[in-house]
Amino acid sequence: MSNEESPSSDDEMPRKAIHNQYEWSAIAPSTAVVETVAQAAHCDQQELSPLYEWIDPDAFDAMIAPPLARNTDTTASISFTYTGYSVTVHSTGTVHVAPT
Repeated sequence: MSNEESPSSDDEMPRKAIHNQYEWSAIAPSTAVVETVAQAAHCDQQELSPLYEWIDPDAFDAMIAPPLARNTDTTASISFTYTGYSVTVHSTGTVHVAPT
């Protein structure tokens, strides 16, 4: 995972956009979303509402990182809101989170 922006300190809690890059063979897209939103919100992942209250994590994972995706040139992206953040996830591994 790489992070383009990281908070300067825990005392300053700016709500900034964050881009993380993931390898879907190492982490499920739904897990990456929760991880990135928690990072943006400066909180533990357990403090967020469950992702399944917003989207179906299994269907989401199957659409973004299907098993055959490595064999095609097709890319996809899905956007939705989750706990006050706009989330866009690309099949290329990019997760973009921004405050709404």
